[in-house]
Amino acid sequence: MCNGRLRQQRSAQRGLTLIELVIGVVIASITLSIAVPTFDHVMAQNRRAVTANRLLAALVTARETAISRNTPVTFCAGNPSEGCHGDWRLHEWMVFVDADHDGQVDAGEFVKTVDSLSSSVRVGISGNGPFRHAVIFEPSGAAQTPSGAFAAGRLRICASKPMQDEATDLVLIGSGRIEPESRDFPDGCRAI
Repeated sequence: MCNGRLRQQRSAQRGLTLIELVIGVVIASITLSIAVPTFDHVMAQNRRAVTANRLLAALVTARETAISRNTPVTFCAGNPSEGCHGDWRLHEWMVFVDADHDGQVDAGEFVKTVDSLSSSVRVGISGNGPFRHAVIFEPSGAAQTPSGAFAAGRLRICASKPMQDEATDLVLIGSGRIEPESRDFPDGCRAI
C-alpha cells in the first residue's frame, strides 16, 4: 500500500531535463538573432517613411495655401526665430506666407506650419538646389527660388542607423508638383 502511493507521487512529477532546457534556449537564441536585425530594419524603414510623409505634407500644404490664398508661400529648413537656414541636419522646417517673396519669414507674415523631428529620430535629410535655401510656391502653384528662378530639386530621406540601402526622394518639379520616389543604393544611402 505504501509502495503504490509512492509510485503515484513519482510519476505525477514532471519537468524538463537539462537537455530539453538547453535545446529550448538554443532555439530561442537562434530565433532572436534572426528577428532582432529584421525588426531594426523594419523600424528604420518606418522612421524614413514617417519623415518623408511629414515633409511631403508640409510641401503640399505650402502649395495648396499659395493657391487658395493667392499669395506666395515658402517652405524651408528653419524655424520662426532663426528664419530659413537651409540646414536639414537640424531636422526642422516651416511653411509661411511670404508676402514680399524674399524666402525669409518677416514680422507680420503668417507662419502656417512649423515641424521638427525628435533628436532621437535617426534619419538623414538632405536637399539640393532650392531646398538648400527656400522654395516659394506662387499663387499658380509653380515653384520658384527667392530670386525668382525656376525651382526644381529633391529632398532625400535616409534611415541613418542602421545604414539602409533605400531612400525616399521627394522630387519637386517646376510646376510645383512633388512626387515621392523610392531609390536603392547598393553601398548605402548617401546625402545629395
